[in-house]
Amino acid sequence: MNYAERGIEPHDAVGVEPARDDRPGLRDEQPNGVTEGGRRGTTYGSIASYGWIALLIVASGVVNVLSATKDMTPSGGAGLAKPILLELTSALAWIAFLPLLRYGIAQLRGSRNRSAALAVALVATLLYALLHLITLVPLRKLAFALAALSYDFHWAVEFPYEFRKDVISALMIAAVFWLMERRVPTLSPGEPVADPASSAVDTLKQGLWLRDGPKSFHIDPHDIISVTSAGNYVEFNLPAGRRLIRGTLAAEELRLKPFGLVRVHRTRLANLNRVVAAELRPAGDFLLRMDNGETIAGSRRYRSAAMSIRDAASQ
Repeated sequence: MNYAERGIEPHDAVGVEPARDDRPGLRDEQPNGVTEGGRRGTTYGSIASYGWIALLIVASGVVNVLSATKDMTPSGGAGLAKPILLELTSALAWIAFLPLLRYGIAQLRGSRNRSAALAVALVATLLYALLHLITLVPLRKLAFALAALSYDFHWAVEFPYEFRKDVISALMIAAVFWLMERRVPTLSPGEPVADPASSAVDTLKQGLWLRDGPKSFHIDPHDIISVTSAGNYVEFNLPAGRRLIRGTLAAEELRLKPFGLVRVHRTRLANLNRVVAAELRPAGDFLLRMDNGETIAGSRRYRSAAMSIRDAASQ
């Protein structure tokens, strides 16, 4: 609809919204932060994952060393040598085989055969724990010998217990890999960055899907008259009736902004494409008249919505 057909009707009546609406309430939704459309932040090198996990492994070793010193009285620092060597060699063995574990966890993403990918990830985790233990023992014997200390490891007795501990530790490190990388978007070299404007056009062509409990229904974004917050739900005001879906007004505001829906009240969005007139009130609030005859109250906190209509009508 052409904005020039709309009118701005000054009105001297008392404001439809109290001034207290302009003060953010305790339950008022905060605006979402939106990042700029740059490439920064969309790609992360694998070195970052290795670095953070290596830091966690080292930090865990430092904590273990400090815990071990509680029951000993170091003499010139000699008493710290054993716990430091134990944790240092363990950390080196964990870090050395991180690429193997990361490879196994990476199979869980992008693989269409989930069962096979899960099997590969599990085998990689068990092998990672085994390699840690196999590498750890000779590494400790070498380090202790250089420090003029003795280290003994009885495979038949200690292996089952130590391997069980290592498997648990490997699973925890695998979980960290998964959590760190599962939501990281990647761009191949030369891959174009998605254009938000073209995405909005595509969504407009396809329409929107709203989920109402177990049912989903398709709507044209231009049919929306208003959207209102209702606790943990939002209510869509449509020509065919009202639909209540679970969600937040802030999320719907971000999704519907490309289609002309803007916030006119802390609990309400209005479709500016369906406004035929706006009444500006002396108190700063305003009233929007929609093309279906409804009126929607707006607060002075969001007066810019009415001002944009006035500016468009004056052109």
